[in-house]
Amino acid sequence: YHYFFFFIQQMMTIIDKTPIEELDKLDNSGSDNSHDEDDDEEHEQEEGDSDTDSVDEALMEMLGITSFETKKDTPQDDRSNDLTEQKCHNDNQYSIPNISLEQVDQIVSVNALKDVYGKESICAFPSELSVRPQTMRRLTDELIYGSSKYAADRSYESIQFINTTSGEIGSRRVLTRLENFVTNHHGWKNLCYNHIARCISALMGEEMILYKEKLNLKPPGGSGFAPHLDTPSLRVASSLPLGQTGAQVEAEREIFNAGPQNFVTVMIAIDDMTTSNGCLKVCKGPWSEQNHCEVIVPEGGGEDNTANPDAEGRKGAIPSHVAEDQVYEDVIIKGGQICAFNGWAPHRSAANTSPFPRRAVFLTYNPLREGDFHELYYQRMTKLRNDYKNRYRSNRNAANHEIDENELAALATIPRI
Repeated sequence: YHYFFFFIQQMMTIIDKTPIEELDKLDNSGSDNSHDEDDDEEHEQEEGDSDTDSVDEALMEMLGITSFETKKDTPQDDRSNDLTEQKCHNDNQYSIPNISLEQVDQIVSVNALKDVYGKESICAFPSELSVRPQTMRRLTDELIYGSSKYAADRSYESIQFINTTSGEIGSRRVLTRLENFVTNHHGWKNLCYNHIARCISALMGEEMILYKEKLNLKPPGGSGFAPHLDTPSLRVASSLPLGQTGAQVEAEREIFNAGPQNFVTVMIAIDDMTTSNGCLKVCKGPWSEQNHCEVIVPEGGGEDNTANPDAEGRKGAIPSHVAEDQVYEDVIIKGGQICAFNGWAPHRSAANTSPFPRRAVFLTYNPLREGDFHELYYQRMTKLRNDYKNRYRSNRNAANHEIDENELAALATIPRI
């Protein structure tokens, strides 16, 4: 602890000096008040694109600390104004891009992204539409370390490692995926329903709405994705388990059958994506529902289905003999960069063999004309996963095995390789 506080003290001393010197320079050179807002923005970029405006905030950013703020009692009459101020503060705090749809349309047109997407089923948006890597890391860290504040569906994986002292191979459970969190976090909600929605709407030529989200953390040693298509599994909300009847079930079936059928997934890299850290790999081509590769029929079915809805019971998996003949290209992009691929594009990823995590968020959108099914999708998937876990518990108990709760928490994982 003494070393820690000594480090803090030294950093405070260093940071405390720099802003004062820079402020003196600004005071001496800017007395005529002739500069405009554009000059301010250029100066901020030249100074390292830093959005901190105090010593405490600079130190907090270096240490990865979200906030030192403490909650105070607020008079009832002032709460509405405070909420408005807090919303503005949060928007500025996360530095979410705020580019108009007209500007996004122009960028998409100039870069011919629609043509690229139509021919290859994937395209990378130019850097002017990227999200600051610092913003993506902060949003991610707040979800990971703020589990008590921000609700999310969490999945875990057993990662093997070598003990450098004994040389023995061990394993540990680590968090590898989060879902269903966007509506529970202001920053993520702002990003996904505004900037990203505008980007993908401009690309698709119609208004798009968020269908589901998934934050993959892929730590060192984390496994990859087996080859698969997204659309067949995303349409899982269009069919209820066989063997169920009743007025309520039939009503739900009618709702889900009218659900979205067309999907596009947006990927935002949080860390730089490289070959060694298990980047996304895509088989490019003009893929569509009328032109897609063969997929495996899921195992099981009906009330007695024992298949994991996220593994062997998951629709969209590509047979190995088909995947072997496909050419998958690495998607190498920088942290904060955005790319999009359609629901019929074959894709996969390898394990992370680097010493650092490879984090990325995958946001799936559907046309707004098909309806907003975000909440219904997670209700549906929660039911499927809970049913599978209950069957898993029952089978384990019948075999007189102890139930590993950590293992149950990790059941909702995609096929691994």
